[in-house]
Amino acid sequence: MTEGVDYGPKIRRLESRTGEVESRASSAEDEIESLKRRIGYVDDLDFELRDIRDDARRIQGELDELDSDVRSDIADVEQAVKRLTGRIQLLEGHLLAAGGAPAADLDTVEPEWKHLAKAAATAAQTREGLLTDTQRTNHLSRIRAHESAVKERDEHQATVVEAARILSSTKRTSGVFKKAALEFNASRQIADSRAAQAAKTAAAAEAARTALVRDEAARAAKAPVLNAGDKAQRKLELVLRSRLADAIRDRALLPMWFVTVLGPVAPARRTQEWMELATQVMAYRVTYEVTDQALALGPKPVATGLRRTQWHQELAEALRRW
Repeated sequence: MTEGVDYGPKIRRLESRTGEVESRASSAEDEIESLKRRIGYVDDLDFELRDIRDDARRIQGELDELDSDVRSDIADVEQAVKRLTGRIQLLEGHLLAAGGAPAADLDTVEPEWKHLAKAAATAAQTREGLLTDTQRTNHLSRIRAHESAVKERDEHQATVVEAARILSSTKRTSGVFKKAALEFNASRQIADSRAAQAAKTAAAAEAARTALVRDEAARAAKAPVLNAGDKAQRKLELVLRSRLADAIRDRALLPMWFVTVLGPVAPARRTQEWMELATQVMAYRVTYEVTDQALALGPKPVATGLRRTQWHQELAEALRRW
């Protein structure tokens, strides 16, 4: 043993550090136990979350099934309402007839009406040879896309030329040179991209321009026919609407083909829409000489012209809402 050396302070410091380590170890053990308990809680929460998800899926399935049932019930109610409406309309017709109500004459076609309908139909056929609004819009879009690419190409090419001028006349170490170099590289890439786009869209744009020029020329040449047809269509609808309004005012018994799709009387709501649709149906019957007493639009047209087919489809779709 070495004499004269006092180890007391060192031992006390070592004991103090040992105590700190033991305290930290104890705290660590407590934290580990707490973490274990938390992990257990997380596991429990995970199980609970799975149960909640299972419940949510089950409830969603029940909601889907309920939605299907409700939709089916609504469809059944709608069918029942339609059947009831048909019976009410039939009763109303019988009551009107029993009360001596006059029969509305919506089928007699005046000679003037035939001329108006013919002029309107001629205009419609003429318009079929022209571009539609959608086609014209598409052509204009192609032209604008090409013009936009050309404009951007020219703008960036001008920037490239100006940047090249600065690069050739400025010191490489100057800030102006560095800025011009950046603009040169960026604008050249964009100019090349827009040039490629302009070249790619050039043919389509030229074809679009040609189509629009031809369409404008055709419209100008056929303007008298189109204008006369539009005017005739408006006049025909006016006289037909007047005929229908007189029948409604007189509480006349409307024909079966009318009642089956539009009812025996004008509705209290959406009356204006009802009148316009009824007038269109009458105009269709006059134009294509439909005399069917059961079907408002007669048989479905078979390859008798684009306008008639479209008009029939539009009216048939509109009548379903009534």
